[in-house]
Amino acid sequence: MNRLSVESDQSKQEVLQSLHGIPYNYIQGIINQRGVNHIKLILGEDLEEELFVEDEIVKNEIFEYLKSEFNSFEYTSEIPSAFTYVRPKIIGIIVLTAIFLWTSYFAVQMEQGYEYGAARGITGIAIGLATFGIVKLLIGYITIMGITIFLMVKKLKTRSEIQTLKR
Repeated sequence: MNRLSVESDQSKQEVLQSLHGIPYNYIQGIINQRGVNHIKLILGEDLEEELFVEDEIVKNEIFEYLKSEFNSFEYTSEIPSAFTYVRPKIIGIIVLTAIFLWTSYFAVQMEQGYEYGAARGITGIAIGLATFGIVKLLIGYITIMGITIFLMVKKLKTRSEIQTLKR
C-alpha cells in the first residue's frame, strides 16, 4: 500500500495534479470515510493508494472532485451495519471461547488426577494453559473478554458514513 500525503500549505490543485500521475483507467474504486484522514484509491485487487488529508473539508472537496471526474462510476453512501463493523471481534470472541472451553476441559481433568503426556501443536498449548488451573483460566478469560468487549463497543461508537465510487 502506498501513501500520498497532503500538507496543510498545499493547495487543492497541487493535490489533484499529483493524482494525475495515476492513469484513470487503473482506478477501480475510491473510498471516503467520514472521520478518517485519508481517501483510499483502489487500483486493483492487491494495490491501493491512500491520499492523506488532515482537513476534513478539503478531503471532502477532493472526493467531490473525483466523483465529478469519474461520473461513470457507481456512487454509494452508507453506514455499515453494526455486525459488519465488529465481525472480526465477534469471530475473535468465538475462537477465544472455544479455546477457553477446550482448555477448561483439560484443567478439570487434571484437577481430578488425570495426567496428560507431551502433546504437539495447539493441543500442547491447550494442555500447557490448563496447568494454570480452572480459576486462573477463568480470570484470564474474563479479563481478555472484557477488553475485547470494551474495544468492540468503542469501535461501534466510531461507525461513520462510507462513500464509495466503484467501476
